Amino acid sequence: MTEFWQTSLIETVQNSQRLTRSATQFADLGRWLARYTEAAPTSSNQGTAEVPFQRWFHFKEAFSPKFVADTLSALPYKAERCLDPFGGSGTTAVTCRMLGISSAIVEVNPFLADLIEAKLAPISAANFRASYEQLLSEIVIEPGDKALVEGMPATMTEPGVNGRFVFSADVYTTVRAILRASSRLEAGQARLLRVLLGSVLVINSNVTINGKGRRYRRGWESRQRTASDLISSLDDAVDMATDDLTLYSNLPSGEHVVHRGDARTALAGVDQADVAIFSPPYPNSFDYTDVYNLELWMLGYLKSGPDNRTLRHQTLRSHVQMKWQNTQQLASSVSLEGTLEALRRARTDLWNPHIPEMIGFYFDDLVTVFGHLRRILAPGHHAIIAVGDSQYAGIHVDVASILEECVANLGFRVVEQGAIRSMRNSSQHGGGLELSEHCLVFERA
Repeated sequence: MTEFWQTSLIETVQNSQRLTRSATQFADLGRWLARYTEAAPTSSNQGTAEVPFQRWFHFKEAFSPKFVADTLSALPYKAERCLDPFGGSGTTAVTCRMLGISSAIVEVNPFLADLIEAKLAPISAANFRASYEQLLSEIVIEPGDKALVEGMPATMTEPGVNGRFVFSADVYTTVRAILRASSRLEAGQARLLRVLLGSVLVINSNVTINGKGRRYRRGWESRQRTASDLISSLDDAVDMATDDLTLYSNLPSGEHVVHRGDARTALAGVDQADVAIFSPPYPNSFDYTDVYNLELWMLGYLKSGPDNRTLRHQTLRSHVQMKWQNTQQLASSVSLEGTLEALRRARTDLWNPHIPEMIGFYFDDLVTVFGHLRRILAPGHHAIIAVGDSQYAGIHVDVASILEECVANLGFRVVEQGAIRSMRNSSQHGGGLELSEHCLVFERA
């Protein structure tokens, strides 16, 4: 499996041929991967802007379909069922479907879980378009569409707070009316429309989104998006999705199960897999629930403040935006103890004093995940993980080395590893390319 992530796109397609079940399926795979931008890092989603299904929603915290295809092709055995404990945008699931491989996916974020299921469901493009056009022709704004959901941030729509608001009243009420009307559709169609509506929320808002939260656009006060803007962008999203559904209408549906919930507990519902391919949140203190705050609130996944807190507590403890409860220490590593001690000594220099505890909790959570993988994977089978380092107050958190030590007692040994790319440090530490992203191939003893 030597440096399988460094193959060319042509090699990826050629190597994947043995995984496909027919010439037609192989042709579909080649056509699908041909839309991937090869110059993009294989560990990121940057090259998938034109890849069918992946282009339905911009999701940068992901590896590429090429990474999954290369991984599966490089295994010393043929995988029939693949597991991804951190499903994200569904890259693993969709690639497996293209290859005719079954998948089990775990995703805690309900919007992203819907995104994954929407990509996997065999939906008639013609029927979906007809339903969408009829829905728009009958849409009516009702008084309840103007109200904020209980617990929703007051800045979500006009008048907002101190004159600042995310959506104009026109856009807000139209989104809520479409969402309400979508409940009359068949379940798969309703899910797909909700996902596509989610894909156009940010571009019809007054804000931009990054890993650290929301920022208001420059000059947003003078350029308010309207309901007409929203419908136009949603029309484009529906056109794109129906094109993809039509082009790949003959894909085998296969067996793909999406387990909704916290990977630390939801993996108990997975019985067996031949391989696990995943990229967990990195310990970079990004709260990914907050990143998808607009979609979660506007599309009805969150119905109260407690809903939001519950969801955030179900995520991996990779950030300090929540106050985490102390739990039993599970991770045991000489490198980890040295790193934690250095962070504790530098506590007064850290931008948040709870960072040492967060780092310890993060590795405890990964040990919990690998505890499930020990049961799910047979001896001689593999867990392939893309992980990234972090740095706080100049102290390097070598995630790859620490994780290797932490899971050794569970019977996992690294049989291959390598740096995939360099990552930029935070602006607090100069913004240089000082951090590494690694691919680790663990074999179950």
